[in-house]
Amino acid sequence: MLTLLFFSGILLIIIPQIWVRTTLNKFAKVPSSVGKTGADVAREILNKNGLNNVRVEATNHGGDHYDPEAKAVRLSEEYFTGTSLSAVTVAAHECGHAIQDAENYAFMKLRAATVPVVRICQLGPTLLFISIILTMFLSSPVWKFTALIGLILYTGIFLFQVITLPVELDASFARAVPILEGSGYLAPEEKGNANKILQACAFTYVAAALYSLIEIMRWAIILFGNNRR
Repeated sequence: MLTLLFFSGILLIIIPQIWVRTTLNKFAKVPSSVGKTGADVAREILNKNGLNNVRVEATNHGGDHYDPEAKAVRLSEEYFTGTSLSAVTVAAHECGHAIQDAENYAFMKLRAATVPVVRICQLGPTLLFISIILTMFLSSPVWKFTALIGLILYTGIFLFQVITLPVELDASFARAVPILEGSGYLAPEEKGNANKILQACAFTYVAAALYSLIEIMRWAIILFGNNRR
């Protein structure tokens, strides 16, 4: 069981990353029919939705994202200046997050509210490792308490990832795709490929949540499944 969980977790790390990187690289070589850069598309989408206050910036670190505190859509240099289908699609997705923020989208507000808690929850995996060490030296009440706290904190990370899923899926399929189609940024024959890009990106979030769930189960078995003293 532990071996199965371990290798399942490894696959959930490797496969989504290969899929999303392969998909993005493939369509980064395909020119978008609209012929505009990701930055231009993002700026136009934001302006059309009354978000003139949201900046569009190039970034060399942190990846493509929307920063709700700075009110900025940040795109990698490749997508900021590029005119590929990947550039246009990713730009629209990040603008979807800006629109969510402006509309006070419930799951986005919930995710933002839980960020301080999740920072504390990052200690969960560390506490689980410490628990393993403690089993060698201390009686069960001590290490079991540490392990239980670690599992609770790790569960907090998992729940945060679950909350993130509707935020990402909504930004992609309820906002980015309709925006791209409705504003003429996608030709009919490009819709399928844009969906492939968004599906690959979305699966990384699904995989991250599944990985955390598997790790919680694996640690629970390691620490409590063998009747340690």
